[in-house]
Amino acid sequence: MITKYNYLKKNLNKMGELTLEQIFLLGDCLEKGDYELARQIISKDDMIDDLEKENDNISQTAILDAVNSRREMGMNSSNDSLVLKHDPLRFALSAIRINRSLERICDQIVNIARAYSRGVIRKSIFAEDEDLSLILARVTTIVGMAVESLVEEKERFFGSCQEVELEVNRRCNEMFHKFLADKSMSRLEFADLYRILLSLERIGDVSVNIAEELVRLTTGQDVRHLDHV
Repeated sequence: MITKYNYLKKNLNKMGELTLEQIFLLGDCLEKGDYELARQIISKDDMIDDLEKENDNISQTAILDAVNSRREMGMNSSNDSLVLKHDPLRFALSAIRINRSLERICDQIVNIARAYSRGVIRKSIFAEDEDLSLILARVTTIVGMAVESLVEEKERFFGSCQEVELEVNRRCNEMFHKFLADKSMSRLEFADLYRILLSLERIGDVSVNIAEELVRLTTGQDVRHLDHV
């Protein structure tokens, strides 16, 4: 059981690293106007999907094993720290949610790459528009915080993730209205930029979901759906 638990942790961290690689590639792709990088992002989608499926299967079998072995592993101890941080059952349940959230982030990154690679959007727009560039930087930051929290198994970035998510949502809304008022922009370009804004916003939302799950994993507190402070 310990071997399966550690293997799951290793695989989940690998999923996080691949997610981080994808968001970095996306940043380079959009800022440099590089369609080849967009194709690289898209080509990794199947590999990431396969890893997500493998992690999901491992998590499900780990849950069944943990239910049968918690007593043998001392998980009935009254030590809350032990139960919260080292209970394989709790980790396996969280791993399913985190694994699927990472896969959804990667799906949104691929959606952005596909929209950009159609060639309708001006190549230089992300490099020239400071607001777009800032949104992209903030989204990269929030994904980085989510992945780092996962690797460290800590919840310390939760508040920061919430703040960045609110900023990304606000800035994406402002960009939507900015593009809507731009009479020089074609309908096709507007449509693809709108798709990209929606995906960037969604990446921020799902990153917060990961941060919320790590709070629950390490403290036992469910902070989902709570009002932002």
